[in-house]
Amino acid sequence: MANDLREAVERRTEGQSEATTGVVTPVRGLYLVRRTSPSELEHTVVQPMVCLVLQGCKRVSTGSGSASYAAGDTMIVTGNVPTVSRITKASVTNPYLALAFDLDLSVIKDLVTHAPEVHSRPSGKGTHDELRDALRRLVLLLDRPESLAVLKNGLIREIHHWMLLGQQGPAIRHLGLPDSNARRIAKAVKILRANYAKPVQIERLAAAASMSRSGFHQHFRAITSLTPLQFQKQLRLIEARRLIVSSGKILSQIAFEVGYESASQFSREYTRMYGRTPTRDKRATTSADQRSFPSTRSTITPDCPR
Repeated sequence: MANDLREAVERRTEGQSEATTGVVTPVRGLYLVRRTSPSELEHTVVQPMVCLVLQGCKRVSTGSGSASYAAGDTMIVTGNVPTVSRITKASVTNPYLALAFDLDLSVIKDLVTHAPEVHSRPSGKGTHDELRDALRRLVLLLDRPESLAVLKNGLIREIHHWMLLGQQGPAIRHLGLPDSNARRIAKAVKILRANYAKPVQIERLAAAASMSRSGFHQHFRAITSLTPLQFQKQLRLIEARRLIVSSGKILSQIAFEVGYESASQFSREYTRMYGRTPTRDKRATTSADQRSFPSTRSTITPDCPR
């Protein structure tokens, strides 16, 4: 791992809030992350992105399995997938450092259109040298704003190019094809995210994806590792967790707001997902000692398990 990249991320994140989403940069979709202690579980719904770990370690779980990522490892997400992640190695003297970069579907579409014969080549979990170098050069340009304005678009295209050549290239390529199953399911996911509090209408989702009902179920699960109902449940509980932490609303109001008609069902499913009752979490948020509240975080924004 290039020391100048790690040092640049460490310097630019020093003294910044250790937010789950990371430190925003002048480059749209590029975030820098610093955490000085291991975390509790963090629930997110992730949009297509690449995350490069520079120091420390994080474990990430999706419906298809779990993996640990250490310095030099890259995680690439190719669909809107609910994830559970936890930083397992971080300290004040050796913080967890990472950078995250959201994939731009318009760039992927353009590259696929103009280079249709590009084929991916095998690679392991360790970061691909060319991809790592392109990300490194983009981060280092943050210190040279006059050059960043001129060079960033070319570097962004280069980053997407190397991802298309990597192990996840075929899946990323499908994001740029208008009639691919990935793009069709993405349309259904967009509807689910916007209407998570309403009953799931499979016919509407299947129609948005231009698929039969049975075909939609099959492809939705293949891409997200969840059924539409399971996906919706995670969206509801992630939003409920956010409201418990950030709003003064009572639990019954929160349950109703995210789509539950039964408070007891909400409590059961919340406890199953987070390992503690919503009442306990609500009590912790209203406690005078805010430091006693667990650091589990939730978001249904396009966040990355950073």
